[in-house]
Amino acid sequence: MSSLQDHLDPQAASVDGSRLDPNQVVPLYHQIYLILREQIIEGHYNSKPLPGELVLAEQFNVSRVTMRRALQDLVKEGLVARGRGKGTFVKPQPAQRTSSLGQSQLLSASAMRLQASGDSSDLQLITSKRILPPADIATALHLPSDAIVEKLIRIRELNGQPVAHLTSYIPQDLSGRICRRRLREFPILVLLEEAGVKVAKARQSISARLADASVAYALGVPVGAPLLAISRVAYDEDGRPVQVLKGLYRPDRYDYRIELSRKQAKGQSSWQHVNEVEFAFELHQQDLSHF
Repeated sequence: MSSLQDHLDPQAASVDGSRLDPNQVVPLYHQIYLILREQIIEGHYNSKPLPGELVLAEQFNVSRVTMRRALQDLVKEGLVARGRGKGTFVKPQPAQRTSSLGQSQLLSASAMRLQASGDSSDLQLITSKRILPPADIATALHLPSDAIVEKLIRIRELNGQPVAHLTSYIPQDLSGRICRRRLREFPILVLLEEAGVKVAKARQSISARLADASVAYALGVPVGAPLLAISRVAYDEDGRPVQVLKGLYRPDRYDYRIELSRKQAKGQSSWQHVNEVEFAFELHQQDLSHF
């Protein structure tokens, strides 16, 4: 098992190839916090203390004050405990906490249908306004730059805890057909379908990004915390884009699961969905429907 020294050099810190960047909006102390947090979760320090504050400061090439702030954030999260003359040790609670989240707070794609029906999740409407869309949104919706779209920001909660920050853009002629009072109760695609829009397909990409100040506050995470980012464009039966969705998810409360099988084709093996038709239906029903 590798140690912190395997990932650091005297000039810059790194983990899995990522380095401290003093030009980032994310403060250095929080970058260090994220690096140490990942190593702690991966089990690098289960049986030994973390290096001392001064040693870490030298390895990360930062001031002792910056290093102390990073360690304080780990203490606040309950990942480590510190004591004078005893060092900094990983606390055993995180493994138990992960198990608890898996049972009660983890929102997975396989559970989306229940959450969408309102059994255990809620929607909080943060913003609803009509705007001139950013260039990328106008392009995705096949609209001119001077067209009006409705921008909706909602927070999805599960068992009273924020799970996702959802930003939707809808063409003005379609948003006007949505029942406004139901925006706090039902997924947008459900409301569009109730208004006569026949949603047929979607194109989606999944990536990651760091939480900015507003998203961090809404989701209850530190600024710069890693989030699962989903970008999706939904289309009607005629191929018209009817919604652009930008979703940011807390990875400790949401995971994305699909089932794959190994197939042979032209002498080569590759991964394929177990059933393409069934997968598309399940994705729509369990993952698309809650937006």
